[in-house]
Amino acid sequence: MLHPHRFRPCHRLHSPADFERVYRGGKRAGDGLFAVNALVNELGFARLGMSVSTRTVGNAVRRNRVRRIIREVFRGCHAELPGVDLVVTSRPGARDAARPAIVTSLERLIGRAVPLATPGTASQ
Repeated sequence: MLHPHRFRPCHRLHSPADFERVYRGGKRAGDGLFAVNALVNELGFARLGMSVSTRTVGNAVRRNRVRRIIREVFRGCHAELPGVDLVVTSRPGARDAARPAIVTSLERLIGRAVPLATPGTASQ
């Protein structure tokens, strides 16, 4: 039996063209830790892309920690998300942020970016 909150390959953005499409056409919400870009897709389920750079977060250990937390938050909420592509970009504040601060930030930003990108829900 598959774990219901598994981060499957079909839930990931893979190609640079996918990232570029979200950056160019998506809506953005951000704070001191992250920027979240969201764009509606035609797949009917949410997909996640991450851009966690050495410049903003630091060495591989720190980058992988931040990526694990981002994936964890996405797995927890992706069943409730409409068909959107999300790109989470790290900002310098994420370098030393505690796990609860990262989780709170991501939940809030996803909650702000998705309605902006989804037609018909931004005005509600």
